[in-house]
Amino acid sequence: MDDATERFVARRFLNRVPMKHRVKQMLAVVAISVAMMHPLAPIRAAAAQLPAPSADLVAGISAYNDGDFATARKRLNAAVANGDPEAMVNLGYMHARGHGVRSDPSFALELYRRAASAGDAEAMNAVGFRYQFANPPDFESAAKWFCRAVLLGNPRAMNNAAILFYRGEGVPYDREEANNLWRQAMERGHLNAQTNLAQELATDTTQPEATRQSGIAMLQDAAAHGDAKAQDIVRRWGDTHLYPPGKDMALVMRLEPRDPKPGSSRICGDLIS
Repeated sequence: MDDATERFVARRFLNRVPMKHRVKQMLAVVAISVAMMHPLAPIRAAAAQLPAPSADLVAGISAYNDGDFATARKRLNAAVANGDPEAMVNLGYMHARGHGVRSDPSFALELYRRAASAGDAEAMNAVGFRYQFANPPDFESAAKWFCRAVLLGNPRAMNNAAILFYRGEGVPYDREEANNLWRQAMERGHLNAQTNLAQELATDTTQPEATRQSGIAMLQDAAAHGDAKAQDIVRRWGDTHLYPPGKDMALVMRLEPRDPKPGSSRICGDLIS
């Protein structure tokens, strides 16, 4: 975002009518606006229903998010020993990040691939992420892996694929497809995607005033839920509200939905066919 646009948005932020009680209404406005810009294509894949999570998986994820990496490693290892693909990808995250274990990206990728071969959408996203940040990056392979996970309903993959479409990395530049994928991820509770879509709408001077204001409201909502990036943005724009301690939501482990709603894309199906 250039300086002129940032100043424009800051003025809108400081001069707007308070929206504390209007966030839900604004979220509805943006959902309608984005849908009008880019109607969803027919669903191209069916997401499989996952079995109930094991006690080890639940305990491992909870311990990790609490910063107890030793317990997280122990419980996730136990779940992996029982062949749990969801535990594999989360244990892979620990090895990729060096949290409680020696950093070992190669072993992390091995775990991701094992889980992905079992059909785990989060693992497919993780494989794509490794391609995206390889040296040198392989954006085309990253996009294909993200798209596989998108069609299975994975919100992290929707957010990551949207970034590639927004930047035109490994895929054609397509702002509408980026917004479409961010919206779907946001509807699944992905705060990073909400922040990315909100910033895009709030800074797009071609959008109606209501849509730009809804973007600001969405940013405040993400900030109120602890998204560190959203908090940084609204503070730079003059927001003086007290927010809870911010977290990098990309590092938070989450249980995958047991009955995921498939994602939809007018481009992903062709990329992986």
